[in-house]
Amino acid sequence: MKASTLIAALGLLAPLSMAAVPAHFSDRAREILADEVAVVPAEHPLNIVYFLGNDNQPVAGYERRLSELMLYVQQFYAKEMTRNGFPGRSFGLERLENGNVKLHLVRGKRPSREYAYATGHNFCMADIKEYAAANPGQLRSDHILVIMPTFYDEQNNDMSPGGVPFYGLGRNCFALDYAHFDIKHLGQDTHEGRLLTKWLGGLAHELGHGLNLPHNEGTVTDKASMGTPLMGAGNYTFGMKPTYLTLNSARLLDRCQVFAPAGGKTAFYAECPKPEIQAASLKWVGDALELDITCTGCAYVNALVQDPPYVVNQDYDAVAFCTERVAGNQYKVTIPIAELAARQNTGKGEQGIDVLFVQPNGNRYRWRTVFDWSQLKPGDSIPMNPAENFWGGY
Repeated sequence: MKASTLIAALGLLAPLSMAAVPAHFSDRAREILADEVAVVPAEHPLNIVYFLGNDNQPVAGYERRLSELMLYVQQFYAKEMTRNGFPGRSFGLERLENGNVKLHLVRGKRPSREYAYATGHNFCMADIKEYAAANPGQLRSDHILVIMPTFYDEQNNDMSPGGVPFYGLGRNCFALDYAHFDIKHLGQDTHEGRLLTKWLGGLAHELGHGLNLPHNEGTVTDKASMGTPLMGAGNYTFGMKPTYLTLNSARLLDRCQVFAPAGGKTAFYAECPKPEIQAASLKWVGDALELDITCTGCAYVNALVQDPPYVVNQDYDAVAFCTERVAGNQYKVTIPIAELAARQNTGKGEQGIDVLFVQPNGNRYRWRTVFDWSQLKPGDSIPMNPAENFWGGY
């Protein structure tokens, strides 16, 4: 079933909206955003918090600059979701009367130095939790993007920003602001342009984690025609070279709270029964791996093929595939060996395959099997040992 057909079947289609680019935006922003696609209005918009220590001030012009940049990132996601079969779907953004994106200005209890990269996220999220309690209804979803000004010290400044948290943690993610964080530098082969690719690409990538996306790599064919996946090394190409979202990522975003069309009643991430796996088989047919899954309670079943080690931030090489529903609760995907050419262990040594079960309300479960190519012959079935599998995580 095609993604767009599934959306219609679930009654999730909503009118598209296209807002005019505000007159006070920069000329460069109006030029770049002129080819925007209409975005489906979201029921639960992404919360964007501009967070300050008690001794800090916002970087000059942050409201306009970040509005322009966030609308650009929203458009990237919308265009990639459209290409993947989910027309106009993107994360929702609240807009102010003047057209700026709504940013929640939150001042923390501590000096800015205490919100540093390593552990500052803990203090930051505690302060945001207090802000939410004191301002009920202001944060309208479970997903928060936190942006902090760069530190200004011996190592960090507007030409070399850093020092603050910059990563994804669950449904929260962190990025930074600095004076040259401006769309006018997009795509330019200058120091400021390369900085923007790094930090805006980093924002788009870490935001992906905050929107439930794991790292994933593209197939050989997709990379040849579309460039670098955002959730692979796309944070180093974004805005400078071709960058894309895999279908694997798009299907996860379809079940993300802040991508859900207005009017929907899905209780996202609420506790519900785990998917029931009734049968699973993995076979090596010589030039491909064939994965068959029979399970209930899923909207999608994705697969990631990865070299060891299977640990955080060592999975950028996990090549993404998607099963297709072939009948009832049966899902199947063929993984051509040729599409794994960049993997060091393809055809030799240990290989891992993770199966991601995506439920209609966005809950995700992962089921892992590990095998050794050297112990296989074409036609062999690969044991899928439940003892090696686990639930939870991305």
